[in-house]
Amino acid sequence: MKTRYKYIHFEQTILNGFWNCINNKHGTVLGTVSYYKPWRHYVFNAECEDVVFSRDCLTDILDFMNQLGA
Repeated sequence: MKTRYKYIHFEQTILNGFWNCINNKHGTVLGTVSYYKPWRHYVFNAECEDVVFSRDCLTDILDFMNQLGA
């Protein structure tokens, strides 16, 4: 499974099984990918309101979520 991209990478947390989306340059957690049972899909939750993403980063997040399935 691909977890590293040009600007971001993903690391799975041990406690809750979420995947942290982390900025490669600063190591900042930008958000999490988790399974949302009511929708039966993986979703992305931004860490805070003022985080912005380029089209490339959003494409990478989608690519990662598609690898997880559901």
